[in-house]
Amino acid sequence: MKTIGLIAAALVVTVAIVAVRSRAPERHPDQEAGAHAVSVASQIVTLKIPGMDCAGCEVGVRIAAGKVNGVKGVHTDSDKRTVEVTFDPSKTTAQAIATAITKGTGFETEVPPAAKSKT
Repeated sequence: MKTIGLIAAALVVTVAIVAVRSRAPERHPDQEAGAHAVSVASQIVTLKIPGMDCAGCEVGVRIAAGKVNGVKGVHTDSDKRTVEVTFDPSKTTAQAIATAITKGTGFETEVPPAAKSKT
């Protein structure tokens, strides 16, 4: 019985290691340099979404914002009712992202004044 238990434990550990390795992409020095260059060209905007008050709302907002060409990352916070979007300003604007969120979810989306003047 001890042998079967040890084999089962070894199998569980092996599966866990494989699962962790498959989730973490390998990074190469040339990729890190490229990632740094991309982050320099990015802009971050925090949009207010007063109607976003639950996890389901957050998912809809992330999907709508993520469909915009040039959006690189989306982080939602239903407690603060905000979405932080990282995007390439050469491909899109804060206003275009806000419009896509409103069209995709029906939520009114407020663009900060500083972001409006840059669009």
